[in-house]
This record gives sequence, C-alpha cells and structure tokens, in this order.
Amino acid sequence: MTLKLYENNSYIKEFTATVLSCNMADGGYEVVLDKTAFFAEGGGQAADKGEINGIAVLDVQEKGEDIVHTLEKSLSVGETVTGKIDWELRFSRMQNHCAEHVLSGVIHKMFGYNNVGFHMNDSLVTFDVDGPLSANDIEKVEDAANKAVFQNAKITVSYPTAQEFATIDCRSKIELTEGVRLITVEGFDTCACCAPHPMSAGEIGLIKIVNFCAFKGGTRIEMVAGSLALQDYSYLHGVAKAIMKQLSAKREEIAEQVKKLGDDLSAARSEIRGLTEKLAAASLEMQTVGDALVGFTGEADFNTLRNIANAKLDSALFIALFAETADGFNYLVTSKTGDTRSFAKALNESFSGKGGGRPDCVQGKITKTDKQNLIDIFK
Repeated sequence: MTLKLYENNSYIKEFTATVLSCNMADGGYEVVLDKTAFFAEGGGQAADKGEINGIAVLDVQEKGEDIVHTLEKSLSVGETVTGKIDWELRFSRMQNHCAEHVLSGVIHKMFGYNNVGFHMNDSLVTFDVDGPLSANDIEKVEDAANKAVFQNAKITVSYPTAQEFATIDCRSKIELTEGVRLITVEGFDTCACCAPHPMSAGEIGLIKIVNFCAFKGGTRIEMVAGSLALQDYSYLHGVAKAIMKQLSAKREEIAEQVKKLGDDLSAARSEIRGLTEKLAAASLEMQTVGDALVGFTGEADFNTLRNIANAKLDSALFIALFAETADGFNYLVTSKTGDTRSFAKALNESFSGKGGGRPDCVQGKITKTDKQNLIDIFK
C-alpha cells in the first residue's frame, strides 16, 4: 500500500521513500514506493512528471492500493530513494483544476447545472455542463468565479464520515459514502476530488473562459487559469500590438479598424467580381451547336460562368460555357428543361475531368484539349 503524500499536502516538491517493488514492464520498470508525492493519473488529470533518484518518471498509475511509477531504469527493492516533482507543471495543474471547480460551482449555484465531463491537458481545460449557457451567462459566470480569486477564498481538504457526508451540500453526491475526499472553496464550491489543490483561491491568479459552445444539449467550456491565463494574455497582447502596428491604430480602435478593413475588402472583391464578369462576357465566343449554345472565354470562376449562362438561358435549350485555366478548362452546363448530367459524364470521361451536379446544372474541370473536341461532344 502506498501512502499518498499529496492528499494532505499538495506542496511537497521533494520526498524520500522506500522501494517496495520493482518489476520490468513494457516501456520501463514499474516501481512501487511506501509513500509518494506523485499524483497518479485520474479524474481527467494527467499524472505528475519528475524524477526518482535522477531517473525520469514516465507515468504514474493507481493500481489497487498501490501507486505504480514507471521509470526508465530499475531501482533496488528496500533502498531509500528521493523523488522530485516537476513543480512548475504540478502547480499549473493545481491552478487550473481548482479554477474548474470554482467555475463549475458557480454554474451550479447560478443555474443548477451539473458538471458532466472534465479533461485537462497542459494548455487547456475543457469541461461540460448539462444545460445551455448564453454569452451573457458565460460573462457573469467568469466574473463570479474570479471573485473567489480576488477574495482569496480559503480552500480546505476534508474526509467526512458517512454520516457527515450525507448532510453536506456538495456538488457531486457520488455513490461512495466512506473515504470521500472533499475539496471546499469557501463560499463557492464543495466537491469530491482526488487531485492536489492550492490552499487558497488567490493562488489561482486569474480564471479566463476562452471559448464555449453548445454540446449534447448542454455547454462545453474551454478555460485557462494561472500561468496558462498569463500565457494566453501575452499571446493575444502580442497579436493586438501587431495589428495596431499594421493598421496604425490605437488599442481602442482595433475592432473598428479591422471591421472597416473587412468592409473595404468585401467591397473591393465585389467590384473585382463585377469587372471580371464583364471582361469574361466581353471576351465570350459563342456558337450554336444543335440545341446548345457553346461558349469559350478566358479565366473565370464558376459563379461568373453561372451568371453569364443565366443571362442567356432563354435563347437555347442548353448553355455550355468553358473558361480556360492554366491546365485545362472550367466548365458549366445548364438547362431549364433538359438533363445536363449526361454532358458532365461525357466531358469527364473524354477529358480526364471531375465534376457533376443537379439535372439542371453541372460544373467541373477538365484537362487541356482543343476547343473543337469540346464542340464535338455537343454535336
């Protein structure tokens, strides 16, 4: 049985222990100590990283009453070893896991929703609640959660008896009635949890919701806290400064200037599209082939071809247009009453093409060929 030092003291960075067993396994050696400060993977949180006697800890898993550390090298049974936690990583995870507790507690109090999913990696925390939240709701939740940080709410660990647990108002009434470990953020949340947490909410630093979306009838929330929130802010600050420089705009003008730039770009694209369409129409070479009008023009996209075809559709049963490209033709065949799909099939088979569509309109691309060969398809 391994004593879990982190359960009562999340701040142990270095410890000594005795090796109880060491067995070769896939990917290394599985080592069991009489006590450990390494958190084993569980509850949506990855295992701690670090080293034991200078040997890298590759993984930590809980198996029965033992904590099994996977190491690169073996250790001798009975020897005393020193374990060192990757503290920077551990503390970041403490900040973010605790921040998720606070957010989930606030959401539960405000809306009555439950946390139904949780996952944390080293750059983002994702959790799901079983009810819908709007953008305005998310803003209120974030503000309320950060009050726990600013008020430096006290965080305590407790192990209530079965009788005590039955009377405690906590967010997750799990089936266990004995050995339950409760994490309480005073005034904000009480929840069963096996992971290390800080002693006060002030150590979280900052809680920031970076994204949310509807998910399975509820809401999926992505958040960062502490050092990860600082990294996120530093990145966005750098992006904002780069945009300010490019637009010669002040910080408070960024959104307005970007919108203006987008509007100008949309107007320019619309103008270019109109001019391109006029140019394509002006250079169009048309000839009648049976019940079809077959036309050739220079470079043009499918929207341009469609607009030109629609303008001439009353004058023929079929309109077939071909726009030259660097390696072939874009084609569009349309009709008010006929089925155009046979033309697409013939063009694709004859000229290594690709495309299709509805009975009234097909489009695609074919390889380079002589224009007369295309006319012959319609004959």
